[in-house]
Amino acid sequence: MQAMRDKDKKKQYEAFKANLEIVHSTNKAKKRYKLQMNKFAGMGKAEFQIKYTGLKASPKIWPGMKSIVSEAEWPHPFKYCNFTDVPPAIDWRAQGVVTPVVNQGRCGSCYAFAAADTIASLHAIRTKQLIELSPKEILDCCNCGGCNGGKMHDAFLYVANNKGVTTAKNYPYKPVAETCNVKKEHDVAVEIHGYERVPFNSEPALMASVANQPVQASIECEEPFMLYKEGVMTAPTGTNTGHAVVIVGYDTDPDGTKYWIAKNSWGTDWGEEGYVRLLRGVPEKEGYSGVNTKPRFPTREEVGQDDTGRGDPVVHMSRDL
Repeated sequence: MQAMRDKDKKKQYEAFKANLEIVHSTNKAKKRYKLQMNKFAGMGKAEFQIKYTGLKASPKIWPGMKSIVSEAEWPHPFKYCNFTDVPPAIDWRAQGVVTPVVNQGRCGSCYAFAAADTIASLHAIRTKQLIELSPKEILDCCNCGGCNGGKMHDAFLYVANNKGVTTAKNYPYKPVAETCNVKKEHDVAVEIHGYERVPFNSEPALMASVANQPVQASIECEEPFMLYKEGVMTAPTGTNTGHAVVIVGYDTDPDGTKYWIAKNSWGTDWGEEGYVRLLRGVPEKEGYSGVNTKPRFPTREEVGQDDTGRGDPVVHMSRDL
């Protein structure tokens, strides 16, 4: 047992040294972003991703499809495909429709937070009432994978099929998957009727979506990301997405650098009070860190509304490409 503890301490020490070098070299280079030694500094990438991310890939083929389709063959009209009034910048936090940042802890529950947060924002946009919803209910009850990670597809469908989700106050968060509290599960506070997937690898489509509501996005997390402090994140990264965040806006720096504003679930002591700015407008169609590859947003039907403008959701529950 002592030998195992010593081995773990040595591993943590080596990771700390490696991360310290990354922080010093990055900040010395005066990049568009800064890093810092934080609560994750004693972890290597693999350990960090296992404990603090948690997004699994959703199915790329929905029932009846034989292969992945192109955007031109999209099986249903994208809700915001005809939305042209896209502003040059937007920040939903300023509209008072974004819930506070919470820490998911050592649990791969980012998918549950992204689902709860986007649903809460949609409800607030529609009703002007901001209600913190329960990622713990989704974690416990959706049969998505618990703290071992889950799929956004399953999380949104669970809430739609359950006719909604309860509040965070009623079903408070703990970083552990437990038996579903059925009584609290049925105490629904906010409902949705489905979700839509933004056309893949399309920054204009993602911008049109975010102009209407906060959107869940999937990103890859390399070492610099876990040590992020501030600025526009431009560190080299891939598109092996394994972490869910919520895009709550976008803007452009005075020097012309475009960025997304992403809400994370690692607490307010990480990044810019829990947020990260991700580079936008890159040549690669997948977007920086894969942000354009798998965005989704919840939908709810409104009586007497159509699907042509802001606040008029179309429901497509099962067609996840």
